[in-house]
Amino acid sequence: MRERISKSLEALEARWTTVTIDHGELCFKKPYLEGDISITTYDTLLYTFYGLRTLGHHILLPVGKAASSLIVMDEAQLLQDNFWYSMALLPSHVHTLLSLGAKMVVMTATMPPPLKRELLDGYGMPKDVKAECIEAEDKPSRGEIEVELRRETLPVEEEALRETLEECDPPILIVLNKVAKAVEVYRALKKLQIRGGLPEDVTIRLLHSRLRRGMRSEIEEALEREGEGDSNLILISTQVIEAGLDYNFRTLITELSPVDSLIQRIGRIARRRGVKGRAIIYLDLEASRNIYPDAIIEGTLRAVERCGAELSEAPSNLEVSSELLGDVYTEDAVKSLQKDVRSDIWRVRGLIKGFPETLLLRVRPRSMGENLIRLGCEIRCWLADREYENRIMCGEEVEVRLDDYHQNIISLSMLKLSDRQPEIPEAIIHEVDGRRGVIKLEVKEKKNERGIVIVRGEWKTLRETFKVINRGNGELLFLL
Repeated sequence: MRERISKSLEALEARWTTVTIDHGELCFKKPYLEGDISITTYDTLLYTFYGLRTLGHHILLPVGKAASSLIVMDEAQLLQDNFWYSMALLPSHVHTLLSLGAKMVVMTATMPPPLKRELLDGYGMPKDVKAECIEAEDKPSRGEIEVELRRETLPVEEEALRETLEECDPPILIVLNKVAKAVEVYRALKKLQIRGGLPEDVTIRLLHSRLRRGMRSEIEEALEREGEGDSNLILISTQVIEAGLDYNFRTLITELSPVDSLIQRIGRIARRRGVKGRAIIYLDLEASRNIYPDAIIEGTLRAVERCGAELSEAPSNLEVSSELLGDVYTEDAVKSLQKDVRSDIWRVRGLIKGFPETLLLRVRPRSMGENLIRLGCEIRCWLADREYENRIMCGEEVEVRLDDYHQNIISLSMLKLSDRQPEIPEAIIHEVDGRRGVIKLEVKEKKNERGIVIVRGEWKTLRETFKVINRGNGELLFLL
C-alpha cells in the first residue's frame, strides 16, 4: 500500500509529501502516526489514538494527530468476528473520532447492512456532523465470471487435486478456511509435482497468516511484481487473500465462507476486462465449523443455493452484493451473534463515549485497554533459531539484529472473553521436564549500537500467563 501511494504521489509531483507506515511493530522511536500520510492498522490507530500504546507518555500527541486528519478506514469488513463484537464497536470509535474533529471515510465493497445503519445512525454522532453514504457509480473494469457450486468437500488427496486442476485455467487460487488444511493441500501439490503429476514449470506458493513475517512479505512482494498473472501459478491461501492483493487469477477454488468473504474471494479473479474467470465453490458446512458463526454460514449457504448465479456479478455490482449481504446479515442474525458478549459491548461503548472527558488524565483507565476493538488480542511470537532458542530456554540473553528479529515474527490471535480464561495458543506452550508453560520475551535496544536488540525470556506457568494476559496492557511477546 505504501508503494502504491508513493507512486501516485510521484505521478502528481507531490515530492514533499511524506508517507509513513506504523503497524504496531517493536520500535524504539515511536512515530505516533507521524507523516503527511500514515498507513496503519485498525488496532494501531485506535490504541495510539486512545493513548494506550505507551502508557503515561505523549498521550495528547496522537489524539491531536488523529483529530486534525482525514482518516480512511479501508476494508472495514475484515474486522468481523464470530460475535459481531468489532463491528458493534466500530461506529462508536468513528463517532468519537468525529467528535474531536477528525474527518472520516469508511470504505468497503461488502458492508453488512447492520453496520451501515449504525454508522449512519444519529446515536452518538456529533450534532454538527453529517454522515453520508456514497455508493460508487462506476463499475470496476472486470472480465466475465462463471460460478460453479459443488455439494462436496474440497479434496486434499493428490489424485483428486490433479483431476480438479486439469479442468482449471491458470493462474489458480485455492482458498481454504483453515491454515492446517491449506498446508495439507500445498504439501500434496508439491508431492504431486515431484512425482510428475504437475509440470515442473508450475509455481506453487503458500500464503497464510502464520508464516514468518519475512517469508510472507517475500511472497506478497513477488505477487505484486508479477501483477498481471504468472500463467503457471497455483497459490494456496486462506482469508489473508481477501484484501489488498491486486493479482489477476483466472480460476478460484474455495471452501464455503460468509457471503462477504465469498464475494471478496471471487473478486480475486478476472480483474481485467476481457479475462474469463471461473469460481468453484465447495458447499461443505463442516469446512467452516469453528471458524465462522454457524448462523452466518448457514444463511450464506441458503443464499448461495437460492441465487448462486448472482455471485458472479457481486464483485462489480454493489446493488447485487448489498442484496446478498442483506439476505444473510439480518438483525436477528446479528443479535444471535452478540448474545454472549452484549454486556462487554455496552461496557466498552461507555468507555469510548466517555473518552473525551479523560483527555487531561496522565494515564488512561486500565479498563480502557481491554478488548477495545477485538475480543481478545493479537500476540506476537518470535520463531528463533535453534541456538537462540536453547540459550533463551536456559535463561541467557541473546543479541539479535533487529532486521532478523522482525523477519521471524509470527502473529497469533488469542480469544479473551470477560467470563472465562483466555485461550492460550498451543503453539506457544513449551514442555520442559514435565512442566507446561510459556516463555515471555522482553526486547530492548542495545546501547550505543543501532540495529541490535537484546532478547531475554522468562518462564511463566500457564496460571501466571493467564494473569499477564488479564492485566491487558503492554505488548505480549512470546517464544514460539
